[in-house]
Amino acid sequence: MASQIPGGGRADRAGSDDFESGLDYGAFVEDDADTTQALPRQGGTDRPGAGDNPTLVMDRGGIAAAGGSGVGAHAADGREDIAFTRETPAAATAPAGALGGTAARPTVRQGAPVGGHAPDRYPGDAAAAPAGVAGSRAVDADGPTPEEQARLPKAGPRIAQVLLAVLAPLTLLLGAVRLVASPLFLWLEYHRPGFPADDYGFTTADRMHYGSAGLDYLSNAAGSRYLSSLMHEGQPLFTAAEVSHMTDVKIVMLAATAALVVLALVCAALAWYLHRTSPGGVRRALFAGAVWLLIALVVLGVLAATGWETFFAGFHSLFFADGTWTFSTADSLIRLYPGQFWVDAAFAVAVLTLAGALLALVLGWPSRRRRELTQDRRAQLEATRLRWAREDAYGAR
Repeated sequence: MASQIPGGGRADRAGSDDFESGLDYGAFVEDDADTTQALPRQGGTDRPGAGDNPTLVMDRGGIAAAGGSGVGAHAADGREDIAFTRETPAAATAPAGALGGTAARPTVRQGAPVGGHAPDRYPGDAAAAPAGVAGSRAVDADGPTPEEQARLPKAGPRIAQVLLAVLAPLTLLLGAVRLVASPLFLWLEYHRPGFPADDYGFTTADRMHYGSAGLDYLSNAAGSRYLSSLMHEGQPLFTAAEVSHMTDVKIVMLAATAALVVLALVCAALAWYLHRTSPGGVRRALFAGAVWLLIALVVLGVLAATGWETFFAGFHSLFFADGTWTFSTADSLIRLYPGQFWVDAAFAVAVLTLAGALLALVLGWPSRRRRELTQDRRAQLEATRLRWAREDAYGAR
């Protein structure tokens, strides 16, 4: 059973020397018999004198100066002016008192947000600022900020640019080779003025018929019998060595066609990735690729012009075993595809590749206007990524 000394209320105790800290952790304590006795007051006055320093009492009603004129004073039930509060650890709570039957738990009153900080948060908290406040973080303190998420990647686009600069010229070169190995080029070659005639009796019609059969064999799914069954004047058109070499050529051409398809897909994927992550990256990669391809074409052209036989033999030795690609001038392969045919074919491949490289060089030239457009596009992309990152972070999307 609790007994209370008259006049021992909170307002009367505000000036007591026992509560100089200003924090009223409970006006009552429990004795051994679980009964509550009032703490005695020191001094005989109920209110602080004129010379006393008023003490602050922090209660559920707010912060009030003892002896004040009622500003900040709490009501009898202690429920007015309750603001957002931070939870007090259980160890700091005091036993239940006699004031209204509520526990005398000290609470820290948080006023309205100051400087953009939300209630119930300290200004120094990493996640203090709410969504919509510039530079604020409403995400986990250990996670990236929206500004960090909006930054465009660097390592990935650089690697993609290097790969595209290397693979795009190779794709162009293989595409030119595939265009030359076509019936159109064969027809143009046999009908062009100055193409050497066959010394052993093949007419232009014979060359078109048998030459087209040999060209078709390089891209169809037929076996070696497709060539070995061809007859001319009652005799097999090709010898076994010629058929074997054409089979080797077919394997190389099929591998080149497959590589062309794969490289084209890879280059398209790299270009798409650079378009999304690095404005101007495709242009820079194609420009760099065109530069090194032009240098390579000049070097190969000089080698071919100064020693065609050596260049031709070196090219064949890269793909075919020695002794499998040399034939007599009387063999059908040489009669259908003489040396001039291969010179013209190499020249056609060089011209097509050169045209593609020059086109890439012109389209990718880093003019002032293109650099400005790239900068504008980069700024727009970063702004868009920043908006998306903020929407994701603050749950607005």
